[in-house]
Amino acid sequence: MIKNLLLTLSMVLTVAVCFGQPGSRLEDSIMLDRRLVSAGRNYLSEPDSSIRRTNAALREALRLKNRYYEGRSYYLLSKAHWAKASYRLSAEFGFKALKVFENSSYIREWGESLVSLSRTFIDLQNYDESKMYLDRAAQLARDHNSNYLLADSYRERSMLLLAQQRYDSALQYANKALEIFEPSKDTVDISVLYGRKARIYFSLKDYKQSRIFNRKSMHLDSLVGNRRALAVSMYQAAQNSFYLHHYDSAIHFLELGIPMNAGIGNLLSLIRMHNLLSEIYTAQGKPLLAVDNLRKAAFYRDSLYEQQRSGHVQEMQSLYESDKKADTIFMLENENELKQQQVRNHTLVTWFLSVGVFSLTALIFVLWRLRAHQKKANDALSIKNRAIEQQKEEIQAQAESLQELNHLKSKLFSVISHDLRGPIANLQSLLELVTNKIMQPEEFLAISDKLKSNLNVTQRTLENLLNWSLSQMEGLRTDQKKFEIKSVMEEACRLMEDLAQRKHIIIENTTRTPVMVMADPDQVQLILRNLIHNAIKFSKTDGKVLVSASEHHNECHVRIKDFGIGMTQEEKEMILSSQEYFTKIGTQQEKGTGLGLLLCKEFIHRNGGTLTIDSHPGHGTEITFTLPLA
Repeated sequence: MIKNLLLTLSMVLTVAVCFGQPGSRLEDSIMLDRRLVSAGRNYLSEPDSSIRRTNAALREALRLKNRYYEGRSYYLLSKAHWAKASYRLSAEFGFKALKVFENSSYIREWGESLVSLSRTFIDLQNYDESKMYLDRAAQLARDHNSNYLLADSYRERSMLLLAQQRYDSALQYANKALEIFEPSKDTVDISVLYGRKARIYFSLKDYKQSRIFNRKSMHLDSLVGNRRALAVSMYQAAQNSFYLHHYDSAIHFLELGIPMNAGIGNLLSLIRMHNLLSEIYTAQGKPLLAVDNLRKAAFYRDSLYEQQRSGHVQEMQSLYESDKKADTIFMLENENELKQQQVRNHTLVTWFLSVGVFSLTALIFVLWRLRAHQKKANDALSIKNRAIEQQKEEIQAQAESLQELNHLKSKLFSVISHDLRGPIANLQSLLELVTNKIMQPEEFLAISDKLKSNLNVTQRTLENLLNWSLSQMEGLRTDQKKFEIKSVMEEACRLMEDLAQRKHIIIENTTRTPVMVMADPDQVQLILRNLIHNAIKFSKTDGKVLVSASEHHNECHVRIKDFGIGMTQEEKEMILSSQEYFTKIGTQQEKGTGLGLLLCKEFIHRNGGTLTIDSHPGHGTEITFTLPLA
């Protein structure tokens, strides 16, 4: 509490000394101060609310060009994103805050930025970077006799040493920090350090001592309303109870802590808690509850992945905005240079006009030279401006292309990650059940055929993904050569026979005469497999798929025809005219990613061919692609 009071007093004094001006400027500074103090009180318990308030204060600080409150806003955004376990965003805002306060007179804010970055790098497991910022913060505290900053550095150094499994040193620094914080009755930091010591003793397997400090931490967290720290203490209490075999007590603490973490959006803690619940239920012989909590942990892990990916997108957007700002600055500098040149010219003209009639000839000559020089400078500047405009258009086009590609990749990877994770997670769960002797080997064999089918689909998806990614990175070369396509078609039909037999579908190759084509045989094989697979997928049981190749002028026309559910006009246009991926459910609820059709279109284009579709709903589909004859 005293630490927060001193921080508030420091900010008020800063308003009075650094920004104290009559009128609205002072009122704006006081308003910003109140907003940031309010946002700083609840960044641990309600980080989303704190982020919204701080962003509003940041926009106002930027409008007023108030560097101090701009830096304070960046610092609070760093802490709030850290509370949500969004460590990349936390580091980004931490660096912005440090850039404002470093080598300034705001020693406390400078030191807090260093300590905040250090803690973020601990959670990112970059311990060397964390130690560097802690060393700088400790040296800054010693240079300016700041005990609170020194205590902050001791507190986070104990966390660094704990992460490095140097438990004795971690205890030593935690006690050093407590010696400074306890006399001032700084409840928040004392609670953090009690929780830190509880974790250290837990790591040393001294569970009883860990429980003592954890109870102290929970009591203080409850008093100050620190929901994030209280949720961490609940997890620690559950761990202690689990290792002491007090399973009901451990479940009780986890059921209290899970809603707290969900409320503040701490996905990493939610993953840990559900994994621990799964271990407890496994130890109690409750496999269904254990599997259910593993699924919940997997769900939150997916959400954390999406959140981190969003963080990458925001970083790319920030870089793009920085490039635009640099271009704008460059253009403004050119305009300023031109204006300065015009001012110099006018000064020279005024001076020469005062010379008089006797210097008229010399004055005309000088003016002529100046105008020629100005025209040359204007021409050069015009050329530069056109080059800048052209570069801007190129950058804009590249940005749009990258955005479209990123959009496509995001959709594809979202679908593919779900489709790949499902069969693998099922296999893992089944293997765990067999390993723990919950499922008998005979039961496992009974479902092995379905499991094999799912893994075959996963293998095909991985193969398509590899080929597609190689084609996007220009790592896949098209090696065109002369070959007879009938044998390639027969091989593709043979590879699809097992899949067709499951639906009692006949694949018939009606090609009678050999046809020589000039193309990449491996890519043609992949095209045929994907198109035949789709024909089987959308065919009804006891159906038929026809495959044929024939010569037409200088091209070979390859046709794959089924008698299944067909397509609508909109679906055909989406496949032929769009770069969007297209997929729908098969006749036996088969799923797909749409990546196969994208690969087919890509490889047909690479081999100099075209793709056409003739289909009507309920009347089957005939897909034709062309290849050049040899």
